[in-house]
Order: sequence, then structure tokens, then C-alpha cells
Amino acid sequence: MSLYRDYLKMAGEWEGEFARNKRQYGEKILCRKGCSDCCSQLFQITEIEAAYISRAVKKLPAEDQEKLKDRARKYLPQREQLLAERNVPDAWGSLPPPGLRLPCPALEDGACQIYSHRPLICRKYGIPLYNPKKPDQLFACELNFKPGEEIDATELVQIQTGIQDRWAGVQADYNRRGGRRDPKPLTVARAILEDFEPYLPR
Repeated sequence: MSLYRDYLKMAGEWEGEFARNKRQYGEKILCRKGCSDCCSQLFQITEIEAAYISRAVKKLPAEDQEKLKDRARKYLPQREQLLAERNVPDAWGSLPPPGLRLPCPALEDGACQIYSHRPLICRKYGIPLYNPKKPDQLFACELNFKPGEEIDATELVQIQTGIQDRWAGVQADYNRRGGRRDPKPLTVARAILEDFEPYLPR
């Protein structure tokens, strides 16, 4: 399916940008198997990402599927409760305040059970990240960079702006082709429990 192909191209671009940053900053990038701080962030995903996760879940053995779904069923009400207790809106594109953590249902024994199908945020989190809609900010994982630490963003801004523009183009193509949009926040948990592949245009 062309949308999966486009998505995987974007995933590859972010993985390339991650590798470039790792070469540039060396030991500052501590991301490795077993470090799951990013796996406890609360975030939303797109319909394309949700469909790709749903596809992965359907290919798992029945026992593994049920374990994932059990964690996802517990995760969803816990997520809602956390956001309500802290009065944090479930807004697209924004990370919740520090200290608000809930392990992703795909996480088991420190490893992602859908790693090859993980969302884009999971492929780029950890390196310095630039959002063209917030040009005065540069986000970086606090385990890799201290607050206020100087980061050379010259090349980073150009590369990441290009990747995000191309991803916006994929999303625009999804809309033009009649892809379905869900009115509720999309999460990895929902993608595990529900089948989002029918959302994609044929």
C-alpha cells in the first residue's frame, strides 16, 4: 500500500536524522535498549501510524496479542485519569508537563513489542527536535541534554523542517484520497485494541 510505503520513507528519514545526531553528539545521546523514558510519554499518533500498528498486532501470535490488549485496556482509563488529575488537555503535538508518565502498553520488560511498527515520535525522540510551528523552541530529551545546554541547530533546523514538510504532504495526500479521520485522540493503545487499517483509502 502506497501510504505504508510513504510512511516507511518518513520513518527512514527520521532514523537517518537520529543517526546523524548520534554521530554529532556522541556519548550525549544515551538512547539504547533498556532506556524506556520516552516510552512513558503521553502522545497522540496519526491514522496512518495507527493502521500500521494495527497491522503489526494482527500478525502476532494470539497469546502475544492478548497480552498487548490487556495492557492497552488498562492503559486507556489510566491515561484519562492522569490527564484529568493534572488538568492537562489532550492536545495534538504537545507533550505533557514533566513528571506525567505512564508506560506504553507496547512496552514489556523494557522492550517495545511493536518496535518495527513504532510511530514516528518513537523513532526520533531523544535527539534535539525542532518544530517549525514553534521556531523559538528546541526540544531535547532531558536524559541526553541538560536544560539550557547549547545545541548547534543550524543543520538540524533545515533537515527537520524538510522531513516535517514531507510528512505534512503525506497527511495531505491521505486527506485528498478520502482517508478517514477519527474524532478522538489516537494512541498506541487504541491502535492495539482497534483495527485502523479500514481507515486507509483504497
